[in-house]
Amino acid sequence: TCLTIWEECGSDGSSKGEKKKTLSPRNIVKRRSAAAAATSKKEKTYLPRVLCLLSTWPYLTAFREYLAQLWRLATTTDQMSAPVERYVLNICSEVPAPPPGAFELRMDILDSAIRFWAPPANQPIPYVALPFNVLFQCLDLSNVLFVWYSLALERRILLVSSQASLLTVCSEILCSLLFPMQWSHLYIPLLPQSLSQILDAPFPYLCGVCTENISAFMNDIGDET
Repeated sequence: TCLTIWEECGSDGSSKGEKKKTLSPRNIVKRRSAAAAATSKKEKTYLPRVLCLLSTWPYLTAFREYLAQLWRLATTTDQMSAPVERYVLNICSEVPAPPPGAFELRMDILDSAIRFWAPPANQPIPYVALPFNVLFQCLDLSNVLFVWYSLALERRILLVSSQASLLTVCSEILCSLLFPMQWSHLYIPLLPQSLSQILDAPFPYLCGVCTENISAFMNDIGDET
C-alpha cells in the first residue's frame, strides 16, 4: 500500500549542481525574460514523497487509512515524537496481526478508527476490509462476471490500468470473490517489464500491467490471454 504526498520545494527552479556558463547578450535577455515570467506567475514546484507499507495481509483499506492519518498527524499537530517512518515500522514489525475471527486490532488516530480484522477460518466469508466498490467502478458487472468465470476455470488473465495503484486492489478483490476457493496459480498484480515472457507461459496466471507499458508486453501475450 502506497501513499504519495506532493511537497512544495524551492520555486526558483535552479539546480544546485548547475555549472556556470558564459552567456551572450541575447541569452542574458532571454534568461531575464524567463525569470521575470516565472516570478510574475509565482510558480511553485512540488516533489513527491511516498510512504509505502508492505505486508502479506490484505488490509488494503486499513493500511491506506493508517498512512493517511499518520501524515495528517505529522503535519497538522505536534504530537508525534518520532518520524512518520518509525510508526510505519512499528505496525509492520512490532504489532502482531490479529488471529482469524478471534480479536480485532483497532487504532484511533485523530478522528479515524482504523480496524484490522480477519474472518474465522471455518466461516464462508471473505475478507471484508477490501474496497469492493473500486472494482465495480473500474469494470461493469458483465466484465466482473467474465473475469470471475475465467478465474474459476483457471485461465490466463491480464489486467490493464492507467493507474498502477488500482492493479493490486482489483487483483486482491477478484481473488477474494473466489472464496471459498483460492487462486493457487501465478499471481503478480504489477508485472515488471523484465518478466514479460511470463505472459506466454502455458499455465494459468493473474497479472497486471500499466497502460503506458502495454506496448512492451504485446509480443509476449499469448493467444489465450
